[in-house]
Amino acid sequence: LNDTNPRSLIVRLCDVLSSLRIHGVVFEDDTRSEAVAQILDFISAQTSVPIIGVNGGSAIVLTPKEKGSTFLQLGSSTEQQLQVIFEVLEEYDWTAFAVVTTLLPGYEDFVDYVEVLTDSSFIGWEHRGVVTLNLTDDPEGARTRRQLREVTAQIRLLYCSRDEAEAVFRAARDAGLTGPGYIWFVVGTNLGGSEQLPEH
Repeated sequence: LNDTNPRSLIVRLCDVLSSLRIHGVVFEDDTRSEAVAQILDFISAQTSVPIIGVNGGSAIVLTPKEKGSTFLQLGSSTEQQLQVIFEVLEEYDWTAFAVVTTLLPGYEDFVDYVEVLTDSSFIGWEHRGVVTLNLTDDPEGARTRRQLREVTAQIRLLYCSRDEAEAVFRAARDAGLTGPGYIWFVVGTNLGGSEQLPEH
């Protein structure tokens, strides 16, 4: 199914499900759109057909899912990614960090979960604040560069989309914040794919 616009996707899947005896669906796409996952979750809940999302938009982890859905996604949630990152931070004794987010949906939950992880830990975390970037109102990146320079921590946890990551790292590079001594952890449910983020 190469056409993943909502109407085409729903119509094609319903045609397949109504014409064949299907026990389950394995779905892979090359988009990074969470809408694909939401559609598959909806279809699974309505049809009781198990659907497994293995790549692309279908693997962007949704929480919570529709009631009655049997939609399994082979991806890691933001919470799981953060748990691993905090284990790495603890291992290297990197206790001072700052949070940088864009306005990507879910950024408030990301900030809340960082607070839960640090508040419930016996590690002496030094949370040096949250910077929320509005990239759409700053096409040249001047304000983004200024906001990134105001962050005092060498360790930065960045929550954003893949496209936003490119803009943030471009601004960070221009501000001199990507060289030796700066460590960035990029967190998000739609950063995957076969292409890597550009090196900066």
